[in-house]
Order: sequence, then structure tokens, then C-alpha cells
Amino acid sequence: MKYSLFFLLLVLALSAKTQSTAWVTGRVTDIDNYPIELVNIVVESTQAGTSSAFNGKYKIIVPANEDIRIIYTRVGFKREVIEVNLEPGERKRVDVQLEMTSEELAEIEIAEERKRHSTTYYLDPRTIEQLPEVTGSVEGIIKTMPGVSSNNELSNQYSVRGGNYDENLIYVNGVEIYKPFLVRSGQQEGFSFLNSDMVANLSFSAGGFEAEYGDKMSSVLDIQYKKPARWGGSFKGSLMGGAVTAHGSSKDHRLTHITSFRYKKSGYILNTLETSGDYDPTFSDVQTYITYDVTEDLEIGFIGNYSNNTYQFQPSDRETDFGLVNNSLRLKVYFEGQEVDKFITSQGAFLVNYKPTEKLKLNFSTSAFISSESETFDILGEYWLNEVDSNLGSSTFGDSVGSLAVGSYLDHARNYLDAVVYNVSHRGELKSGAHNFKWGVKWQVEDISDEISEWMMLDSAGYSLPPDGTNYSPFTDSVVTLFETRRFTNSIYSNRITAFLQDNWTKTIDSANIYINAGVRTQYWDFNNQLVFSPRVVVAYEPNWTRDWLFRLSGGAYHQPPFYKEVFDRHGNKNQNIKAQESYHIVGGADYNFMAWRRPFKFVAEVYYKKLENLIPYTVDNLRIIYEGDNKAEGYATGLDFKITGEFVKGVDSWLSVSLMKTREDLRSDSYVVEDEDGNQSTISPGYIPRPTDQAVTVNLFFQDYFPGNPTWKMHLNLVYGSGLPFGPPNSPRYAATARMPDYRRVDIGMSKSLISSQRTYKNPKGPVKWFDDLWIGVEVFNLFDINNTISYTWVRDVYNREYAVPNYLTSRLFNIKLSGRF
Repeated sequence: MKYSLFFLLLVLALSAKTQSTAWVTGRVTDIDNYPIELVNIVVESTQAGTSSAFNGKYKIIVPANEDIRIIYTRVGFKREVIEVNLEPGERKRVDVQLEMTSEELAEIEIAEERKRHSTTYYLDPRTIEQLPEVTGSVEGIIKTMPGVSSNNELSNQYSVRGGNYDENLIYVNGVEIYKPFLVRSGQQEGFSFLNSDMVANLSFSAGGFEAEYGDKMSSVLDIQYKKPARWGGSFKGSLMGGAVTAHGSSKDHRLTHITSFRYKKSGYILNTLETSGDYDPTFSDVQTYITYDVTEDLEIGFIGNYSNNTYQFQPSDRETDFGLVNNSLRLKVYFEGQEVDKFITSQGAFLVNYKPTEKLKLNFSTSAFISSESETFDILGEYWLNEVDSNLGSSTFGDSVGSLAVGSYLDHARNYLDAVVYNVSHRGELKSGAHNFKWGVKWQVEDISDEISEWMMLDSAGYSLPPDGTNYSPFTDSVVTLFETRRFTNSIYSNRITAFLQDNWTKTIDSANIYINAGVRTQYWDFNNQLVFSPRVVVAYEPNWTRDWLFRLSGGAYHQPPFYKEVFDRHGNKNQNIKAQESYHIVGGADYNFMAWRRPFKFVAEVYYKKLENLIPYTVDNLRIIYEGDNKAEGYATGLDFKITGEFVKGVDSWLSVSLMKTREDLRSDSYVVEDEDGNQSTISPGYIPRPTDQAVTVNLFFQDYFPGNPTWKMHLNLVYGSGLPFGPPNSPRYAATARMPDYRRVDIGMSKSLISSQRTYKNPKGPVKWFDDLWIGVEVFNLFDINNTISYTWVRDVYNREYAVPNYLTSRLFNIKLSGRF
């Protein structure tokens, strides 16, 4: 009887509480509908309170049958108060938009302050729109980060701390993103998956990242897409293309969507390249993110993308001047033929987010990536390599005065690839006391096949040159040797299983905070039956000093099992026993928040060392990476990264990043024999040689300013410097790549004018103006100083088998006009 009485009293108590309270739920966003995390939400005159999550969502219990005031506060935003009176047990959704205060910290600073104990940079995605950059992509802002380098303004690809383009992870809402395989140049590349108009949160780590992030050796880019709180949209257009984005939310805010369509014809900028012709590249994609709240604790979502990138080109001629002042050369080429490439990709994911309790989050997802790619061309080039008269007093100054080589080449390709990658995954998060546990498991299937047929015939002075440079006579030899050939058909069907477990906790010792994140990843791949473990740890120490310093130390193992390209050598031979490449990171860092000129600044410095094992050597031609298909090298990468961010001009953020780096590798069995004048032979071992990504110095400056007294006029400057990368003759041993390309130097500048702004009030707006919240017009100048930057080389031989490296230059100076708006 006593247990029955206790149970009855408990039911009555719970019922009474339900009858005296109600629920308020919703999302907190800024005026641009970006979710705001860590907003303090309290019920006035009570002890009830909570804070918003990373996606802006919140839930709070309030008294029923009372006029109550809910107060929303956040550093850098104006205070907001909402009044409600709810029935007992009622649930009401209240979405709130907070307006930034005039003296607010820049959003990038607020975000970094929240999570500065990790190795991750948190960036304001709205800066992407302001950055004067050719591609206009999300990756453009990543290229300005310390430790990141990119020597190709036409491409979305980047190198991080000595790694290549295939060593970078990209996630969107927890879904790993893939890119086409056959792309070999920035001209072909088109759009990346990432759509800047859909991004809500953006974070990037250049190394030493946590176990929750996947199995790549260099970096991780983590993106969260927007969940809009109202109907609206945006558009932007320029001389190179445009985009239209629409977003909305149902009346009860359970259903949200954001959809964007992008279109680009980059012939305008490609016509600034040294090769003239008929450029007809057409790139388009459509992307959507839809969510639906089944209940307050259960959300389902869908991300979908379809991309059609077509590159067509009929070259006509090319003229390139190169060499020194006293040895000036000119290559003139006339072309026949054309190139037609198609890269059709689609990727979709279904997401389920469930929060059974305040401390437990569960995520389930399934995604698929499908790619159909073709690269076809037949290009005949007839060339003349001449000496140029460089004597200023000569009547023939600037004219060709002597011929070094006359010949032709035929470049042919019929390359096709089909790929299907799909997976099922689960992730979870549990908060328990001072600990925050995260875990995940994923099963992935990869079905990829290709058919590669490409060759080049090089003919100089009427006979075909074999690749080894031996003499050839058309009268005695019966076979015409191709200079370079790759022909094979391959396929892989395999399964991967990955899992991770990590814990994050905080300790306080003598008023100083210590943040610890420790975890482990594991992966099994049935192609080579290899199981790898990757333990990782991040420790941050925040001393109780007057000055705001924080120190970090991170390290661990980063195994990168081969994906597809790494499995085959340049001749298409499959290596069933290939193993994961290994990188062991140790990263020490510090950041310092300070005030200068009464404005906020942040200084970040990191020193790192990466020990590299079981490397798969490779060569780089523009964007194409050709692997040697075997773990036959070891190496290292070490360097220093610095970044200072702040309001050099009041109210707008600018930053400067500087990186110093050295990366080397030692190939096994790469020794060679030399013979002296007396016929004595000796074996030479090259030892450690520069990796293809060995760039000693990189500097990136992004600077913003506005006209004094008229902030509607703004200026944006992007400056890039990168020291030269190593290169060598084609078909030569890796140790022969001892030459260096010229330094990469580029300055892009933009000027914009705000025609309509949400910060300004219009009385009785009429016409099209009434539909817009913001409207901007801008002018950009790319490559302001018209510098010839080299991306690769064309190699020309004369009849004496002497080779000349003719630089392939990137884009020259170009003007662009763009218009963008929000409604």
C-alpha cells in the first residue's frame, strides 16, 4: 500500500507541475539568419534559464497562465525581450533575431573565443562574398589561412603544410564530400560542392585535429549549412556567371529549406591565358538542404547536389616569351583539334538527428556520391622555338632572329571514369558531468572503374623523338615510338568500416583552465585487409593571467588508406598490397587576444612537425596527381605558421598570415651509378629530396577599408605570395626535380558600393527597392600588377635532344563587375 500511495503522489505531483508550466522553443539567429550559439535565455524574475545550441535552437520551461518576459542576451548583440502568456502544458515556438551592436566584436572573433582551445579556426562565411577572388568559392577564404598554399587562382584546390590536394577532408553537416577524379587543370574544374550562399558556419584545421575527423593526413574543413527562419533569398551576378538562392520556413517553423542554382561561363577569364582559341566552358549546379522537425527532439534532413561541368576548347595559337634578358626565347605554336570534357556528379544524403535528452544527441545518415567523367581531346601543335633579339639598339629588337627547334606534337586522350560511393553512418554525443563523449561508426562501399587511353607523339625536324632521347632514323627503324603513353582499364569494388571514440573534458587547477580532448580512430579496408588505429590528443592550457593567453599542444597518428588513384602506378598496374600512408603530427600553438587602438585583435602562432611513413610518391602536373602505386618513401614536414586578425580599420576585420615550411622525402631504391673519367663507377644515393609541395614561404594578406564618413563604399584587398615549387624534366627520376618555378605573386582588389542596406531606413520605399534588404554593386581587378605566374611547363626538344622548359602562364589582368542582393 505504501508503494501504491507513493506512486499516486508522484503522478499527482507531475500532473500538477504539467498543469502549472508550459514550453517555449525556437531558434535564435542574427539579421542574416545565421544561427547564434550560447545566447543566454532567462525568464525574468525566475531561476529558469538556458542557452542556445550551435544551430541556434533552444527550449525552456516557463510558468503558465502568467504574463512573463523572456530575455535574450549575447555579447556583441542587442538585448531582446519577448512577452508571452501560455496555457498549462502549451508548447509555443518563438524564433528571435538579434541585432549586432555598434561596438560588437567581429563574429569571427566571437566564434574563435568560444572554442579557441581546439586547433580549429572559426571563420565568418560572409567574408567569402567580400573576398576578391577568381573562383568566388568557399575554398578562396581557406587559401588565406596560415599553412595553406595555392598557386593556381583558377582552382579550388589547396595544399596544407606540405600535403597534396588529395590529403584534405571536407564535411558538410557531417557528410564527407568527394570531387571528380579526372580533372587535370583549373580550367576544367568548374564549381566545387561547397556553396557559399548556403554556409552558416565554417571551421578549418591545418593539422593536429581531433579523432572525430576522418582519415586524411593534412587538413579538415567542416561546414554547416543554413536553416533559415523566414522566407527570402539572394542573387549575385558578374561577367563570369551568377547564382540565385531561395530559402524559407513554414508557418510553424517545422519545415525549412534553402535551394541554390549556380551558373558560370569562365571563357571571359580564360581568354586572358597565353593560348588563344575558342573557350566554351559551361559549369552549372543546383543544391538544396531541407529539414523537417517531426517533434521538438527529432529532425530529418536532406542534402542534395547535382553538378554538370562541361569544358570545350578549340585552341588556335600560342606565343610565349621566356628566358633571360641576354638569352630571350620565344615559342610560337599553331594548333588544330579540340578538347571536350564532361564531369557530371551528384551527391545526396539523408540525415536524422534525435535528441532524446538534453545531454544525449544521436545522428544517423546515409549518403551517396555518383560521378560520370570523360576527358577527350586531340590537339595537334606545330611549333617554332626561336631566339629573340634583345639588343635595345638593334633595328630588329624584339623580333625572332634564329631558330632553335621546329617541330610538332600530337596530344591524344580518351579517358573515362565512373564512380559510385555510398555509406551508412551513426554519430553520437553524450554530456556527463565535466565530460563530453563523442563516437561514430561508418560503413562505406566504393565501386570505381576507369578506362584510360592517352598518348603524345613528339616530332622535331621531321622525325619522331623517343622518350629516352636515343637517335632514331626513319630510314632504318620500322617503328615510330610514342613520346609518352598511358593505356589501361581498371576497377575496384571494396568496403571500408571506420569508427571513432573521443572524450573532451575541462579541469581547473589554481584558477587556470585545462582543456583535454583524447580519442582514437580505426579503419578496416577489405581491398588490402589492413586495420589501422589512430590515437589523437589535444591539450589546451589557459592560465589565469592578466593578459589573455592560451597555449595548445596536440598530436597523434593520421593514417590515410588509399582511395583509388593511389592504388595504381602511372601505367595502370594495380597494387593489392598497398598500405595506408602515415603521418604523425605534433603541433604546439599559442594565441593571444589583445586590444590595440581600442579595437580587438588576435595573434595565433603554431609550430609543427610531421613524421611521414609509408608514403606513396607522386608527381604533379597542374592539378593532376600521378602516383607511383607503392609505399616506397618516408619523409617529414616542419614549419611555423603565424596569423594576426583584427580591426586594423574600425568595424571591419582584416588579417595577415605568414607560413614557413620545409618538406622532404627519401625514396627507397632510388640510387644511381655514375662513372668518372677513368671508368670507375660509384653508387649515388640522393637521400632526402624536396617533395612536390615544398614551398618555403607563403604570405596571405586580406585587408578591408571604407571611405571615412561613408561606410557604404568599401575596399577589399587580397595579396598572395608563395615561393617557387620544385619541378624537373618529364619522364625523369624524382631526384632530378631540383629546379624551382618562379615565385607566385598576385594582388586582387575590389571596390563595392552599398545601394540598399538593412541597416538603413527608407521612408515609403517604391519600385524594386521595396523588395530588397541589401543591394551591392562592385568592381574587381584580378592580378592588379599583371604578373605572369607559372603553373607548369611545356618541354620542347631540338634535333640535338636539348630540352627547353617553356612556362605555362596563368591568367593576366582582368576587370570584373558584379551585383549582389538579398531579399
